[in-house]
Amino acid sequence: MVSKFLKDILIAKKKGLKDIKISGPMDNPDSNGKGFINNICPARVNIIAEIKKASPSRGIIKGDLDVAEAAKAYNKYRSFISGLSVLTEELYFKGKKTDIALAKAGADVPVLRKDFMFSERQVYESAGLGADCILLISSLLSYKKLKKLYECAGKAGLDVLVETYDRQELMRALDMGAEMIGINNRDLKKMHVDSNHIIKLLKDIPSDILEGMVIICESGVDDVAYIEKLYKMGVNTFLIGTHFMKSRELDDTLLEFENELKKRNLI
Repeated sequence: MVSKFLKDILIAKKKGLKDIKISGPMDNPDSNGKGFINNICPARVNIIAEIKKASPSRGIIKGDLDVAEAAKAYNKYRSFISGLSVLTEELYFKGKKTDIALAKAGADVPVLRKDFMFSERQVYESAGLGADCILLISSLLSYKKLKKLYECAGKAGLDVLVETYDRQELMRALDMGAEMIGINNRDLKKMHVDSNHIIKLLKDIPSDILEGMVIICESGVDDVAYIEKLYKMGVNTFLIGTHFMKSRELDDTLLEFENELKKRNLI
């Protein structure tokens, strides 16, 4: 059963497909699409810092969000921030497609366009907007469509973060050759977050299967002790949004986060 917010978003996205304008060549053979994944350092903790104004579960998080200023703040902490995640979905996250350019203008790290993708037109649009990487949510796509969009992204010069929730989706992502896999602690059907979900799921997967993969922990990440626990299990990349966005003084929060990571020898 798909939640109401997902139904609403997918309806809006399908209506908006006709408005997507693609300019220039559809494929980008000069780009190897590795700008995002190559910026993730295997020898330390990496944070993908998110820029979002709102969310379905919390409503407005940062009503006065200045995308460019947030990107500049994140850019000062490249000791642990390896990339930015920018929400461009308008209905529930209050994002804009133009936020990609604003984020890239403010930071020297690659940018993930976080949205709900189900069409090749959206993939090529993302490349045109300047994104370095896109999100594909496994639970919303058939295996055939997931693989098709993954291959399309490669042609367009984009990296792909394949988001999974359960074991079946994780194994499906591995089977199709995904190099960067997100495990979401949030159940998109019930909108419930369980920070132990990724731990339970990883215990069920042999370590040799995940060897060489970039596994990204998504949702419910706001504590360095939790990051350290997962780092010892082999997860070195974390997507953090709400914890940073709800901060009144983002720079202070980031400095405190950096100091704690250093204290635990995670960066």
